[in-house]
Amino acid sequence: MSVIGLEEIFLDVADLDKAVGFYHELVGLPVVMRNDERAYLQCDRSHVVLQVEDHGGRHRGGGPMHFSFTVTEDTFDEVADRAAKANIFTRGPMGSRGKGRALFMLDPDGNETEVNTRYLYGVPKR
Repeated sequence: MSVIGLEEIFLDVADLDKAVGFYHELVGLPVVMRNDERAYLQCDRSHVVLQVEDHGGRHRGGGPMHFSFTVTEDTFDEVADRAAKANIFTRGPMGSRGKGRALFMLDPDGNETEVNTRYLYGVPKR
């Protein structure tokens, strides 16, 4: 099995301007997309999403936190097979082999955990 790395992490923040200031201006992560509720900061093969608390968009039902791991295509198949047999809440699999696939699962604490092959095929467009 091969987990390549952390693909994304969604962080709830109280003040988006202050959070962007910290992660962009202090840490140095480039902002590639921003709106009133969230900002996407890009690394070479991963990204951090800062989103205001009580947001109305993506991963709203994803528990206290959402994060994703980049995995190989074979590892994706292995995890999807195990998840199907585990009797846990999942969304997916979605996407197609060779173009990027995703599977979303809730961990025991209600965090939305994703395995994803998207970064195998370049940096996704926002």
